[in-house]
Amino acid sequence: MNRIFKIELIVGTALIVALLAVVFITGCRKKQAEPPKASAPSGTKSPKQDTQIKTPVVEANGPNVVASPTEPAVNKTRTTAGKTPPKAADTKPAMQRKTPSSAQLKAPPMPRPADLKPLESLKDNDEKIEYITDYADEHPESAAIMVYNVLDDNDVEVRAAAMEMLAMKELDDPNVVFVADKALRDSEPQVRQSAVEACAPVTDPAVGKVLIDALADESEDVRTAAIELADQKEPAIRLEVLKAGITSQYEDVREGAISSLTDASSPAAVDILIEGLQNPNPEFREPFKDALDSLLSTDGDLTTYDQYKKWWNANRSRFDNELVEKD
Repeated sequence: MNRIFKIELIVGTALIVALLAVVFITGCRKKQAEPPKASAPSGTKSPKQDTQIKTPVVEANGPNVVASPTEPAVNKTRTTAGKTPPKAADTKPAMQRKTPSSAQLKAPPMPRPADLKPLESLKDNDEKIEYITDYADEHPESAAIMVYNVLDDNDVEVRAAAMEMLAMKELDDPNVVFVADKALRDSEPQVRQSAVEACAPVTDPAVGKVLIDALADESEDVRTAAIELADQKEPAIRLEVLKAGITSQYEDVREGAISSLTDASSPAAVDILIEGLQNPNPEFREPFKDALDSLLSTDGDLTTYDQYKKWWNANRSRFDNELVEKD
């Protein structure tokens, strides 16, 4: 039996070796059968892959074109994205600018007008301010873009004068929205107040976002300017700002919003005032309750948010758009 086992072991081993030899020989033949790769003729260069990033050219918009909230209009300017060198403002101390909120407008950097270069060589503030004023008089279509860039100046006097000049120009230019948004992050309250005032003639709906941001400013003068300007805007923008105002941490903003909503005397104003009753603080709710009782003549019979909401849903149809009871 041992002899038979040894014979079988030898035969099995031989078969395995033979099988491996066949596989090896077959692989070598296939490799030899593959055609050689064609090499490029001498003197012929293979095309190189273009790794350079091609910079898109942005065509300038015409005057009075309304820009989207992510792309400001540019008047009489042709620029190449990525071509503008970093400004000195990027290295300024952090004290100059306030940290922007996450909800602020996302505006790409505006192009720097070529004819602003002489401004960089001026050292005296009075000369800078005179140059800025003259430039705005000669190029009113580019005044907002100019101020946007001047806001990077290290001297607060220059920045304040530029924003005040822009406010006095009373431009209905969508670019003013982006200038104001940038100016609201300045460390100087007067710059921020002028930013709000510069938005007075602007009809672009994005101006509402700037006014809402101004309601949270640490300066009461800036907050007051925002509430007062909201009253001058069309109903949609006005109500957007006042709705944000009723939840403000600042009592002066809430009082201003409640007063404006009471003066508006409209069903939409009632809707917003009722929302103020959701606050758990009784002292916070009291001014809203007083305003609603005055507008709806409810005589103090209602006290909670649910009661006012239920009553208003049941009686809304009794009032016209000026909260006058229908006959």
